[in-house]
Amino acid sequence: MPLPVTSSYEMRLSALRSYAPEVAELAARVAQVVKPEALAQPVSALESDLFDHLQPVGQQQARSVNRLGVWLYSLVHGQALQHAEAAVFLAEAANHGGPSGIAE
Repeated sequence: MPLPVTSSYEMRLSALRSYAPEVAELAARVAQVVKPEALAQPVSALESDLFDHLQPVGQQQARSVNRLGVWLYSLVHGQALQHAEAAVFLAEAANHGGPSGIAE
């Protein structure tokens, strides 16, 4: 079951789309494949985490891709995401996050 589309999800997706449309599309794809039922946290927290990690990528903030990777692989560990899906999403985020997004 994908992440439900709520009014807050739509608002945050729209805001992200206004300055980083490619990252917004990535957020929508992650939301479609993540399995919230596999996690103990509320769906609202998962939605918040999704945008809290992808907005900095869209803004090309320092280490944002690194932090997104940690979060994505925590979803893999919780069985809410497949390893291959996380790898694809992370590679795409690295393309959009700019050089500072993956800085050490």
